[in-house]
Amino acid sequence: MCLKSLRAFQIISYAIIMSLCLTFTVVKAQKAPALSFTKDGKFKIVQFTDIHLKEYKKSQSDSVINTMTNILEKEKPALVILTGDIATSENVKAAWAAVTKPMIDAKIPWAVVFGNHDHEHGFTNKQIMEYLLTLPLNCSKMGPKNISGAGNYVIEIKDANVKQVKALLYCLDSNAYTSEKDNDELGEYDWIKFDQIKWYREESARFTKKNQGSPYPALAFFHIPLPEYKEVKGFSTTVGDNDEEVSSPKINSGMYNAFLESKDVMGVFAGHDHNNNYIGCLNNICLGYGCKTGRDSYGKLEKGARVIVLYEGERKFDTWIETPNTPAKYFVTYPESFKKK
Repeated sequence: MCLKSLRAFQIISYAIIMSLCLTFTVVKAQKAPALSFTKDGKFKIVQFTDIHLKEYKKSQSDSVINTMTNILEKEKPALVILTGDIATSENVKAAWAAVTKPMIDAKIPWAVVFGNHDHEHGFTNKQIMEYLLTLPLNCSKMGPKNISGAGNYVIEIKDANVKQVKALLYCLDSNAYTSEKDNDELGEYDWIKFDQIKWYREESARFTKKNQGSPYPALAFFHIPLPEYKEVKGFSTTVGDNDEEVSSPKINSGMYNAFLESKDVMGVFAGHDHNNNYIGCLNNICLGYGCKTGRDSYGKLEKGARVIVLYEGERKFDTWIETPNTPAKYFVTYPESFKKK
């Protein structure tokens, strides 16, 4: 073999090896666990958001995992939802394995929606989801292939006998950046697309029909807040920290309007803005932030989680902010806490 051919062979071999190293091992997807209300008619969710885990920064990552573990031990939720910007490490698989380990170890089901940073480390959100679906206790779904984003899906919560649907959780990919993020008129952050909103409307109508025309009590989870989050900031009934501007899309694509018209979603929960953890209510739909969980990104608020408790057969939920070192705070009950005096 001549020197030129040998060199070409070495380059091709290296490329193949690197490609194999950068590909997630294909493993059969795990079956998602069934979710149900407890015998006393409650269903507890813990929302972790903006973890920004870099597994090679051991002190920060250990601290975050300890925070998650402590909250899970205290609250013992039925489900954990990770609302975006979760693993921001070049070793994507190792970071996701580390950040999901607290739930897997505690035998707690979990689900994921993606943020604007998750895809920035060599893998698309679709590729990441394909890997996550191989992990135990994952309730996430890839979602329809013919609509925008990866991870648009519905989680059903059934009664204590695991027979009848009693509540729904809509999970959506809020996408990342606009095609011209330097264009001030278009804005930096992308919006939930029309085909996703159409999918939500159709799913909502299907479930409502299944329930004899009565919308199921529902919540929605995604990463980037809606423009309507700005509306509730100054309301007298809004509760929590409000320490930065709402980084929503500049384009209002109509997601909130779809929730309003479909009449099932009681509350929307996002992340993205690290110094906000408030919750307010607009036309009987709560717009709430989680509590930033990670340490390897900006944010001055104490790290923790949002806890949400649904009540079987009622359009009602309790929610508060939970942190490891301080008592629970900003407790509210929907709808009672948001009735105008």
